[in-house]
Amino acid sequence: MLAALFLSTGVALAGASPQGSVITFSFLDPQQKHGLHGTLYLPDNGSSRHPALVVIHGTMGIDSRNDFYREALLKEGIATFEVDFKSGIYSSPLNRPHPSAFLPMTFAALKELCQLPSIDSDRVGVMGYSLGGHMAVDAAFASDRKQWMGDERGFAAHVAFYPVCKPYLEQADLQVTGAPMIILYGTDDSYGEGANVPAFKRLLQAKANFAVTTVEYAGASHAFNHNVPPENHWDPVAIGHRSHTAWSADAATDSLDHVVHLLHENLTTKYCTSRYGRSHGGMGIGDSRSLPGRSTPSTPDSRRLVRGRPCN
Repeated sequence: MLAALFLSTGVALAGASPQGSVITFSFLDPQQKHGLHGTLYLPDNGSSRHPALVVIHGTMGIDSRNDFYREALLKEGIATFEVDFKSGIYSSPLNRPHPSAFLPMTFAALKELCQLPSIDSDRVGVMGYSLGGHMAVDAAFASDRKQWMGDERGFAAHVAFYPVCKPYLEQADLQVTGAPMIILYGTDDSYGEGANVPAFKRLLQAKANFAVTTVEYAGASHAFNHNVPPENHWDPVAIGHRSHTAWSADAATDSLDHVVHLLHENLTTKYCTSRYGRSHGGMGIGDSRSLPGRSTPSTPDSRRLVRGRPCN
């Protein structure tokens, strides 16, 4: 239904407030007449051009996860563009389009941001949760960047929370752009991320010579960073079609440190000049580094962690 999407080149500021500025942009399909929008939040640090992060929600739409990370990102000097890919497009897992339909929307958001004079187009990353995390990973594949961006730059960094990695295990082409990527997930994820993320990590290393950073939280569920009571709902993608989500304060807080660290190293340092925005002297592509004061697992094969430290 949404297979053919054509990207607009216009940016319209629909409103501005201390809560952010709403930007409308379009994907145009002869069968689709509605547009897309997102809210842009800019740091108050006096910089004329900011690094930025496209933030993509999960299936249920924009929620408090955006609020949880926004303040720290803005303090780091990173603008956030929190897009809405749900309104007017679908209402639930029952009528959610195939994930491939959201990839052109993701690159449309990148194109729109890169036109703004307040944004440094060389330093735009993408972060998402669940469905949005899947988009953050999809946008890292070189063929997808080429299809939707041509010779333009792709994203400079990719942050994926529990991105439903099972489809990647059967994907033939795993060549990536080389921009740094981090995947954060729980071992008790009802979509199988506890097994699928490590398997995907091994495949990327073997087939694409790319070492993605992964952070595993022992006992954590899907949506561990969504501060609401535990929920269960039907989702055709979940194991047994039963999605279970639950907040984990420890995992959520720890994930904030990892996200800010990776983005600081790859978006906010001033020497961010390479093709995909990697910082000279920063975290290497796919490097598994712990934050100061935290140790990595004692053996290369160790994956189960009490706290979320990068997995080797």
